[in-house]
Amino acid sequence: MFGYVVVNADKLTIEEKQQYRAFYCGLCKTLGTRHGIISRFTLTYDMTFLVLFLSALYKTDTQMQTERCIIHPLKPHEYCQNEITKYGADMNVVLAYYNFLDDWTDDRNILSLSAAKLFERQYKRIERQYPNQCKVIRKCLCELYEIEKSGELNPDVPAKCFGELMGEIFVLREDEYADKLRTFGTSLGKFIYIMDGCMDLKSDIKNERYNPMITSSSEKFYDILNLLMADCIENYKRLPIDQDKGLIENILYSGVWSRYEAEKNKAKGVHK
Repeated sequence: MFGYVVVNADKLTIEEKQQYRAFYCGLCKTLGTRHGIISRFTLTYDMTFLVLFLSALYKTDTQMQTERCIIHPLKPHEYCQNEITKYGADMNVVLAYYNFLDDWTDDRNILSLSAAKLFERQYKRIERQYPNQCKVIRKCLCELYEIEKSGELNPDVPAKCFGELMGEIFVLREDEYADKLRTFGTSLGKFIYIMDGCMDLKSDIKNERYNPMITSSSEKFYDILNLLMADCIENYKRLPIDQDKGLIENILYSGVWSRYEAEKNKAKGVHK
């Protein structure tokens, strides 16, 4: 379900590309440092956006460094880290842990169960540090499981549930920004859930899997998604963000549509 909150690289300046890459690589390095090398393979663009977004809001002091790494051993590259990078790495592991458990529940995939066991100790440590976030994530995923199991055909119901999960992840701390961050994260989560349903509809029908968008006309998908993202952008505008504004708005105005547009072009036989 993750992987939609990405940049549109074609519309970034060279400096913005370097900045985004530095945040991505910084999160990757922090995952390895805090949770072990294997955790780096769970890295998502969505959590990169979380770190970028919260760092911009709180104007966090960010350290920029250069190194070679296991994944890119030949060419030195810049990466940046701060306190929020640690939070993003922790939330990335929490979501990966539950994703592995979900795969085990759905498909009885023994590899997923092994991966969940591998991250269980890390998850429990994170849970002690961020009990509220982990409690809400667990509650929402349990509710979402029951909603999907029931075959609920109103997409607003599961989307609201997933939105609540994302909303809580965006609340780093209970301060003057908490309510607005929760609202923004919730609206982004709703968009992600519905976008995922739109993108996976054909595959889910073929494989007889749950998808709440089955009763909606595909001709209305863009309008539905556009309304959801418009609400998300309105909530974003209520937050005082100036740092890395070009990058953040590239993602919210353009990047989140990348996979949708690519699929449309593929259907039309258009190659970029």
